[in-house]
Amino acid sequence: MTPSISWTKAALEKLAAHVQGTKSSNYEITDPKTAGLKLQIGTSGRKFFWFRYTYRGGKLAVRVGEFGPMSIEQARAAAQQHRATLDLGGNPQDARQQQKSMPLVREFADEYVEQAKLTKITYKNDIAKFRDHVLPVLGNLRLSDVSQRDIQMLLGSLKATLSPATINRVHALLSVFFNLAVSWKRIAHSPCANLKKLKESNKKDHFMSPDDIRRILAAAPLDMNPVAASAIAALILTGLRREEILQSRYEHLDLEKGSLYLPKTKNGRSRHVVLNDAAIEVFKSAPRMLDSPWIFPGKDPMKPLNNPTKAWHRILAAAKVERCRLHDCRHAFASMLVNEGASLYQVQLLLGHASSVTTQRYAHLASSTLRNTSQLVSNLVNKA
Repeated sequence: MTPSISWTKAALEKLAAHVQGTKSSNYEITDPKTAGLKLQIGTSGRKFFWFRYTYRGGKLAVRVGEFGPMSIEQARAAAQQHRATLDLGGNPQDARQQQKSMPLVREFADEYVEQAKLTKITYKNDIAKFRDHVLPVLGNLRLSDVSQRDIQMLLGSLKATLSPATINRVHALLSVFFNLAVSWKRIAHSPCANLKKLKESNKKDHFMSPDDIRRILAAAPLDMNPVAASAIAALILTGLRREEILQSRYEHLDLEKGSLYLPKTKNGRSRHVVLNDAAIEVFKSAPRMLDSPWIFPGKDPMKPLNNPTKAWHRILAAAKVERCRLHDCRHAFASMLVNEGASLYQVQLLLGHASSVTTQRYAHLASSTLRNTSQLVSNLVNKA
């Protein structure tokens, strides 16, 4: 007969090991509060929780965990989950096997990165976010065990060191990551669903003046790193994204037609970029390394220039221009176009924006140009 006692931590710790030499290798006691939950004690004295149940006429069991590392409360909660699975018509053994095969977050991150390499030009940024922010916190959790609270705690912990905009980029990565897991049927729903992003009150674009640009372009050729300086000049004069410039190859440059072919952009599309005369001169004069396929090669000629940020800060200091981001070269290109009368549609095409919504950030710069255009009517009326 299976003995029954009140389940307390102290009571279960006092239970003696099963006597060796008997017909059975263990004995069990039943939890008086949770149906199907048993504690099995072997001859070594180790104690394991088991959930015993009947499924489709057969008697089955699922090991829940070892007493000690697992508390009585945790074992009861697990048994209740198994009971809920039974109530819904499922078999706890199947659910257990499915859970064992569920990948860890760090394992599925590897799968995600392989997929991102095929579709995202900025996949290296995703790798950095996983390495620096996500995997140290969530990496060892099963994919299905990550809760919305886990996501909220992770994002909340980043507030001490990161800006709201950067935290929102981590949030966006997690949303795409878990949505992919849902679409691949690894999990039923995303823990990021309905989770709001932070307000990006720190967002501020720096629009360099034409005089700033002229001083930067004059200081660039004097920098100690001529390749980086040329890349920076190209960024300013084309308005392209940093990676689009740094990943440019000679085979895609047509100086006679004045165009640069981008086989893959941030939007996943290819496009031809029309180059102005000043940009063409930069590409012509950029230092070329023998056998390197890259227009702007790094220290290793077989690899592209990685990041010209240090050269950028040196050039800003030499030009006596306020410190700003390298990405502001793109804003400078767009703002100069708008101020000289280019339409937002033309700016959208030159920048390669997939949506006009992104280009709307420059709409306020067009007001003076539109006012001057509108003034033509006033001039004609007054003249008449």
